[in-house]
Amino acid sequence: MIDKLTPAEVTAFLRATPEQTVFDWKQDFTAPRDDVAKGEILKDLMAIANGTAFSRGTGYVFYGVHASRPDPIVGVSETWDDANLQQLAATVLDPTPEFLLYEIDAGDGRTVMVLHVPMSKQPFHVAVKDVGKLREGQATIRQGSSTRGLTRADHIRLYLTVGGGYVEQVLQQYGAAAQLTQAQNARVQILQQEQDGLLRQMESMTGLPLGSLGR
Repeated sequence: MIDKLTPAEVTAFLRATPEQTVFDWKQDFTAPRDDVAKGEILKDLMAIANGTAFSRGTGYVFYGVHASRPDPIVGVSETWDDANLQQLAATVLDPTPEFLLYEIDAGDGRTVMVLHVPMSKQPFHVAVKDVGKLREGQATIRQGSSTRGLTRADHIRLYLTVGGGYVEQVLQQYGAAAQLTQAQNARVQILQQEQDGLLRQMESMTGLPLGSLGR
């Protein structure tokens, strides 16, 4: 379950956090009525979701804020129902990211929209059909305050390096099997051997220098 932010938490977040890989903010929001606008919000969602795989944390897009103002909450022109974006994302992005689009009543007639994206457990997210300027096969990620396409280096970083996610999952599977059959001390040794062998295989497959992924 995703816990919604409060207006105070949104303001505190804006004060403390610049735009980055898993955080974007926009001054307004209008409901996407054509394919171009739908493609843009999907691109934002995908970029944040892919970014969470690297940051290992939650990502956000805030709509209706202006971080440089004394009171950063300016409010949005329109809102949009989460179900609409959920349905759209399910037909365009594979795998579909977990997220919640919700409204925050900031008082004085102001509403903030929050696109709230927990850490992705199934990166990378890719478009499987054309929507506006978003193209089939395209995958985006945030870098600083901008959005760009994924690179080969991104794939290597996520899937082939220890701590990136995929290797950890593989090693956990090896560890679970070893734990069933061997004592704790032997299990630790086997895990290290399996890890080293797996890293060497990945270096060979990708052409990386021997030892570049670790021991």
